[in-house]
Amino acid sequence: MFGKLAALKDIIWAIGIVVCLIALAVGFIFAAAVKYDGSGQLPDPGAVLQDVPAGGEAGGETGVLRALPETADGGQAYIDSLTFLCDSALIGLRDYGLLSGGAANTQVWGSSAGNIPAADIGQCIIKYPGDGSEISAVTAAAAVQPSILVISLGSDSLASTTREDFITNYTTLVTGIQAASPGTRIICCSVTGISATYAGSDGLTVDLISQANEWITQVCADTGVYYADVASAVSDSSGVLFQEVAASNGKTLNSAGLSAVLSYLSTHTV
Repeated sequence: MFGKLAALKDIIWAIGIVVCLIALAVGFIFAAAVKYDGSGQLPDPGAVLQDVPAGGEAGGETGVLRALPETADGGQAYIDSLTFLCDSALIGLRDYGLLSGGAANTQVWGSSAGNIPAADIGQCIIKYPGDGSEISAVTAAAAVQPSILVISLGSDSLASTTREDFITNYTTLVTGIQAASPGTRIICCSVTGISATYAGSDGLTVDLISQANEWITQVCADTGVYYADVASAVSDSSGVLFQEVAASNGKTLNSAGLSAVLSYLSTHTV
């Protein structure tokens, strides 16, 4: 009896194997008959990422201006978390002792001379506060990996550049820093303005400043970084600096103006 059951089991296994082979053969025949001939469109492998903001945590959706709204005051701890890349308008942050550590602080990146011409923004060279060496801002970002970088550039030799070159150079700087330090959140600031009696020989005017601020907002939208209208804290709507915040040259901010900028940033946090 057990021999008959074993024989029956073998027959069932054999039938199962034959059925599987037949199904496999049918599958091959079907695949050959309907194989891909190149006329259809393959799925876009990047389509699954279309809802992910560009730049991850540090950068947001491009094409949209991410202007910083007013927030609760972040206080000194927030100001201490900032690194500043600035030209002559805000270079006093390095020298006036308004930041933690006084004049010996390492939060401010500026050139040895204090100014960074608008035409040089894309490849700007700073005096690295860590050791006094002169390196590019992108190299410094790669070394430090700052948590938040506040960029305040554009007022120096602005009349000597064009809209296209300004946007190209500013974008080069921002994207270079994004690549060198992907986790850094970047805040680009509006140009702070000039006094009503400004008589500098560089051709800077309130109209040029207004245009530059439009260019900066375009860079911010194109690269997904934040925009801070710090100029609104120290100048009127036409771009004229309030008298009490302007240094004697009519362009650089004095300690009162720099304090107003810091207060604005601490109440417009990322």
